[in-house]
Amino acid sequence: MRATRSGQRTCRPRPPAICSTAIDWGIGGAAAILLCTAALLAGILLLGGCNRGGESSPDRAQADAPAAAAAAADSAQATAAGAQGGSTAADSAGVSDEHLAAAETEQEDRGFFARLFHRGEEEEQEEEAVPVELAEVVVADLPNYLLSTATLEPEKQAEILAKVPGEIERIQTEEGERVPAGAVLAILDGAVPRVALEEAEARLDALRLDLERVAALHEQNLASDKDLQDARSAFAQGEAQRKAAALEVEYTRITAPFTGQIAERRVDPGQTVAVGTALFSIVDAEPLLARIHLPEREAVRITPGQPVVITPDTAPDRALRGEVLRVAPIVDARTGTVKVTCSVRETADLLRPGSFVRVKVETDVQEDVVCIPKRALVPEGEDNYVFKAAADSVVKTSIVTGHHNHTLVEVLEGLSPGEQVVTVGHGALKHGSKIRPITPEPLGDVAKADSGAAEAAAR
Repeated sequence: MRATRSGQRTCRPRPPAICSTAIDWGIGGAAAILLCTAALLAGILLLGGCNRGGESSPDRAQADAPAAAAAAADSAQATAAGAQGGSTAADSAGVSDEHLAAAETEQEDRGFFARLFHRGEEEEQEEEAVPVELAEVVVADLPNYLLSTATLEPEKQAEILAKVPGEIERIQTEEGERVPAGAVLAILDGAVPRVALEEAEARLDALRLDLERVAALHEQNLASDKDLQDARSAFAQGEAQRKAAALEVEYTRITAPFTGQIAERRVDPGQTVAVGTALFSIVDAEPLLARIHLPEREAVRITPGQPVVITPDTAPDRALRGEVLRVAPIVDARTGTVKVTCSVRETADLLRPGSFVRVKVETDVQEDVVCIPKRALVPEGEDNYVFKAAADSVVKTSIVTGHHNHTLVEVLEGLSPGEQVVTVGHGALKHGSKIRPITPEPLGDVAKADSGAAEAAAR
């Protein structure tokens, strides 16, 4: 607009290039608005397909989304074409360029929507199942235990020492061998003791002859009573010396004091030993003893003959039977505990003197209670939950528990026999999660192993 001399305003025509550029901007803006609208519509359809009852599959969403995209793209193309038709008179040379740009824009938009719908399809893929272990809820006896630890000791053990000096002539046993009482373990060189024995026997023969001579003279009243008594005393001393010499010879044969197992051999053939030298160590490992110390308030519930379950650290899945052998009559003033000695005869080649074991002393049994493995519990504050299997998913269920031991827990409310609960893998679960059971754990076997060992021990 400009003012003339007469005061009227006239319109100055814009250059054709400027008008063409404005038209292009208007076309691009309209196309962009339509594309944004199409993207929003596609997102709404995608979400609506996920939430629509009975039609929540990814296929339905994928089928609706491209149609909306195509409709929006066609609308954008039609609008662009109409706008371009109106501007043909302004700039006919720019029409072909605008068509080319519109085609490229449409191709890019279609690629964008393809990527968008592909990503939505991936997000709508079915949730992956979590591998878990399951255990069945059963009715079983629930024994209660007092738990402690101990180091096994043999009932009998001894150090075999040399009783006479000499050289080791022969070794007749090795470590680990089981030997009966009186078995010869080693032999010493007995030359000197045998010579002493022969000398004692010769002296005894001489004293015997002297006693016979004095006795004959005494019968003829040619020897006094004192002479006869002296002869008898000398003979007795000679006989004792012979026995001592024979015993020295016997001591050259090293024998086992009782039936047991050679724990250690400490000498070698050819070695010279003195009196008191340790030669062997022998133990009797049947039965093995476990000495545990329990608080005074708990020890009053323990009596001799009570069944116990011994579990070695080397085989934590094994339960060996035993019994309480004796209970100390006094309380240790320093610790306030009472020593309880338990014996185990069923070693099953798993237990040895010095083995570290865990001891469970059965105190009472809760009969016919609903049980689950203790590791199935999911504690949250003061409440306990379990993940109960329901078809191919889980339901987070609140339960009320009762008595328990180290492996089992009583369920008072919340579960019924025959249902299955997750025992391994619940850390990755939530209510409604998909599961894939692997190696289900038969809880009946666990309960039998826990209570059956005590029953076997009682028998």
